[in-house]
Amino acid sequence: MPGKAKKIVVTGGSGRLGVYTVRELIAAGYEVLSLDVVPPEQKICESWVCDLKNSGDIFQALKNADAVIHLAAFQAPNLVSDCETFNNNTTSSYNVLKAAVDMGVRRVVLASSVAAYGFVYAPKMWVPDYLPLDEKYPCKPQDPYGLSKIFGEQLADSFTTGNPLTAVSLRLSGVNFDLTYKTLPERWLNPGDKIGTFWSYVDVRDAAIACLLAVEAKIVGHQILNISTVTSRYPEPTAELIQRYLPETKIREGFSGMWGGLDCSLAKKTLGFEAKYVWQKYLNADGKLLSPN
Repeated sequence: MPGKAKKIVVTGGSGRLGVYTVRELIAAGYEVLSLDVVPPEQKICESWVCDLKNSGDIFQALKNADAVIHLAAFQAPNLVSDCETFNNNTTSSYNVLKAAVDMGVRRVVLASSVAAYGFVYAPKMWVPDYLPLDEKYPCKPQDPYGLSKIFGEQLADSFTTGNPLTAVSLRLSGVNFDLTYKTLPERWLNPGDKIGTFWSYVDVRDAAIACLLAVEAKIVGHQILNISTVTSRYPEPTAELIQRYLPETKIREGFSGMWGGLDCSLAKKTLGFEAKYVWQKYLNADGKLLSPN
């Protein structure tokens, strides 16, 4: 990158996705500032310990920043109370977007979630009208985490209206942190478990790449994008899984074989995103680990 490195702020930079995102940005030549409530285990960039519910530190951190990647959040329900999950996630998103507008930041990337559709943590599962889900599918979350993600997306809509700020909300699906995939065959024993992701997933390394691409993409206003692998997490045809577990769900035209339950064609078109790290590079369909090259 010619000239001075551009400054990117990453909230939640000490978290599992945050660490990979920080590394991806540094490798791309960016100057990175990490914000988190806990210090990083290994300091690879400038890091501040701060609570995003207190807006003062955010304004200071975004001084002269070109973009902010907002990953900080309670990453599921039931980690803390429902009220705290919702309040923390929505307040931090508001504060980040408000500070970004006021400080002249050009781009905010938000870690949204497949939970925004409402199926993942639904108290009572209902049948989707069709699969794979695209970004036009109605979102009806009932849990505090999924609701907080929808509110974050709505906040991004509001703050990008009438302001030069642009935003990208990445609906990440089932982030995989097991880089060897050796634990995956155990999940294959019960494809009906955690069915709300509809057998979709994304490797943490690909999720970090998506964050980088979202910083650099040409976007007008606010764009919501599904981020997942094209293929399923399971080694059997997805149509067979749907027939077994969701027989009333319609399969959209053009999808066959082992496809994942999120349609990521818009992310490919908008960001040039294509997942690189898929389980087939690490496992045979019988669950045996492939020999490393």
